[in-house]
Amino acid sequence: MAKEILTIQLGEFSNVIGAHWWNIQSAAAAVSSDKYEAVENEIDHSVFFREGVSDKAVGNPRLVAVTIKGEIDFPNRKVEFPSTHQNEHDWILREDTASCDNESYPNMDFESNDFCDWRALLNNKLHPKSINNLNGFQHMKPTETFNLFSQGISCMKKEDDLEYIENQIRFFIEECDYFQGFNILLDADNGYGGVTSQLLELINQEYSNKVIYTIPSFPAHSEYNFARRAECLANMGLVIDSLFEGSSMLSPVSLDPLWCSTNSRKFRRLEDLKPYSMYHAGAIIATALDSILLPLQTKKSFFHMTDFVKKITMEGRKAVGVSCAIPLLDKVSNFDSINSAFLEVVPLTPGVENFRNCWRQHLVWRGLSNPCEFQSVVDCWSRRQWDHTMTVNSVFSTFCSAVKPYPEKFLGSSGPYETGHSHFRTFGGLHSSETLGHSLRELHSAISKIEIKSLQRFFSSGMEEDDFLENRDHIFSYAELYDEN
Repeated sequence: MAKEILTIQLGEFSNVIGAHWWNIQSAAAAVSSDKYEAVENEIDHSVFFREGVSDKAVGNPRLVAVTIKGEIDFPNRKVEFPSTHQNEHDWILREDTASCDNESYPNMDFESNDFCDWRALLNNKLHPKSINNLNGFQHMKPTETFNLFSQGISCMKKEDDLEYIENQIRFFIEECDYFQGFNILLDADNGYGGVTSQLLELINQEYSNKVIYTIPSFPAHSEYNFARRAECLANMGLVIDSLFEGSSMLSPVSLDPLWCSTNSRKFRRLEDLKPYSMYHAGAIIATALDSILLPLQTKKSFFHMTDFVKKITMEGRKAVGVSCAIPLLDKVSNFDSINSAFLEVVPLTPGVENFRNCWRQHLVWRGLSNPCEFQSVVDCWSRRQWDHTMTVNSVFSTFCSAVKPYPEKFLGSSGPYETGHSHFRTFGGLHSSETLGHSLRELHSAISKIEIKSLQRFFSSGMEEDDFLENRDHIFSYAELYDEN
C-alpha cells in the first residue's frame, strides 16, 4: 500500500531547492536496474510521486508550488517527458502536464542568481494543479517587492488565493490511498512566511491528524543593507514562531548564518561552491533533504511519518538541526573510516556548529555496498560517540543520483557526470540538540536589537508593535525548551 506525502513549496528559493530535489529523485528512479538493482529494491517512489503506468514507472511529483503570478506563468500543454529519460523509464502522462524544458533556456547562467525562473532547473513535468500563482499581492501593490511576513498574511486574507491553494491540496490528497502528511519547503525571509502561516492554520483545521514537516530556508547574501537585514530578521522571528505553533517538526536550513556570529558553511570537498548562488545553495540543501527523507521511502520497512517525527522531537522541541556530507567520497566500513567520514559532516542549520551534545538524532548513510553488515558497525560506533543519545541509523545501498543541471563542479571526482548522470555517497542527519537552543537565543538577541521604527513597512501592511514584542517573548520561550533539565 502506498504511503503518500504531499510536498508544498512556497517561494523562489524553496522552488529552486525543490527543482533540484525532484531532479535527484527522478534520476534515482531512472537508473538502470541492471547496474543499480538496489534502487528498485529499496525505494518506493510513490511516497512523493503520483503513480506511474507500471510498477517501474514514476509519475508527476505530488507537489503544490506557490509563487507570485508571472514567475511561472506559462501555458499548460500536453508534452513528452525529457529525452534524457527515454529508454530508461516509462513516465506517465497524467491529463495535462505543465513544465518548461531547460533546453528552452540555452543561455541561462545558473552559476549566478540572474535566472528568475526556477522551472528552468526542473527536468520533471508537473500536473497543472501543481502550479499556484498568488494573485492577491500584485492586485494590492503591483510595484512593491514581496519581502514582508505581513504582506503574505494580508495577501491571503484579501483574495481567494488561500481557497484556491486549498482546492489544489485537496485534489492531490483525495487521490491518495494512505496519506501520511505534508512536507513543506518555504522561503523564510520574505512574504512567503506569512503565506505559510495562513496555510498552516488551514491545514491544521482540515487535516488535524496529519504530520507537517516544515523546512524554512533563505539564500545567502554577500551583504545586507541595514533596513533589509532588519526585515529579514523580523521575518525569521515571525516565521519560526508560526512554525512552532503550526507544524509537527521544523528544520531551518541555509548557507547564510544571518542572525549568528558564525561564518558561511564550509564544505571541504566542494571547493567551487558559491554559497551566494541560489543554484549552488539549492543543490546542497536538496541533496541533504533527499538523504534525510530517504527513510520515509523504504519498501521493506514501513517507516511512518509519525514515527519519523516522534523519534527526533520531544518535550516541545520541534526545531531540529540538519547536517550533511556531500559527497561522502571515502568508503566507510570500520570505526576509523567512519570517524574520518564524519569529519566531512557540515551543519546546515544557522547557529549550529556541531551536534556533539544531542538528545536524539536520525543519521542516514547511503551508497554503502553492504548495508546489513554496516548497520551493526555504525550502531556500535554511535553508542560510543554519544553514550546518552538515542540514535537511529538508516543505512542504504542506494546512491544519491544527480543529473544536469545539478552543479557539475560538485561531482568532478565522484562519478561520470559527462554521461549526464552521477552517483555518489552522501550522509544526512537530523539532530535534536541543545545547540538549537543557542541558535534560537541568538535569533532572539538579534531581533531584540531591531529598532521598532525600522519596521514601519510591517505596520503599513497590518502588523502592530505588540506583535513584535510578543514574538520576541515566544522565541525566548522556545529557546528555553532546549535548556538541560
